[in-house]
Amino acid sequence: MQFRPRFKAQVPRPAKGERVYAIGDVHGRHDLLVQLLNTVIRHYPTLEPNPSKITLLFLGDIIDRGPDSRRCLTLIRRLVDKAQAKMLMGNHEDMMLASLEGDGIAQQAWIRNGGLATLKSYGVEPPADHEDSFDFAARLKESIPKEDVDFLRSLDVSYSSGSYFFVHAGVRPGVRIAKQEEEDLYSIREEFTESERWHGQVVVHGHSIVEEVDVRHNRIACDTAAYETGRLSCVCLQDANVSVLSTA
Repeated sequence: MQFRPRFKAQVPRPAKGERVYAIGDVHGRHDLLVQLLNTVIRHYPTLEPNPSKITLLFLGDIIDRGPDSRRCLTLIRRLVDKAQAKMLMGNHEDMMLASLEGDGIAQQAWIRNGGLATLKSYGVEPPADHEDSFDFAARLKESIPKEDVDFLRSLDVSYSSGSYFFVHAGVRPGVRIAKQEEEDLYSIREEFTESERWHGQVVVHGHSIVEEVDVRHNRIACDTAAYETGRLSCVCLQDANVSVLSTA
């Protein structure tokens, strides 16, 4: 029997006293990342009351496509290390980790989907013709700092606050939040985005591109294709307030 939660008409809210800034897919655009962080800093004093907890949350896919994956990852890792931010696993981070383990299929998928830009940012040559997948993985491990790899391996796949559930991609409709498969949380697409079902919480996600932050009754989509549009977006949630911040 599928899970069929009833839609609750109350206004969704994060946990009491918490303000969440949820940032969509950065995809190697360090310039936009810095710009948006400065926008968040300027926005902070404009919203009252002052929160007792601030969560700066990156929804995954920090790497690939854009030119500065390494710099983006370094900046976010340092913020997380200082307990000033959280980052969730995206499908691109998952592909990178699988590539580091010698998974040839993952390596091919990663290269096809923007991984070449990440390789370039670390000074790694693409796989040579007929290069063994484990030999390529060995080259990756030699060139990508251990602290970056360890950081990616430590990532959670979700974050929950009050009425909101944060993931990279979405959830499988009809499955309880607590029973979701991890791979769905960072990889699902149309089955989630085309569903009007209530999922038990409002799902805040990236992964599936929208022109501007799309706020619906059951989900909020935040991936505005920063790597090609120049628009990196963020949704700010506190009490009943929903604010959208963007670089363009």
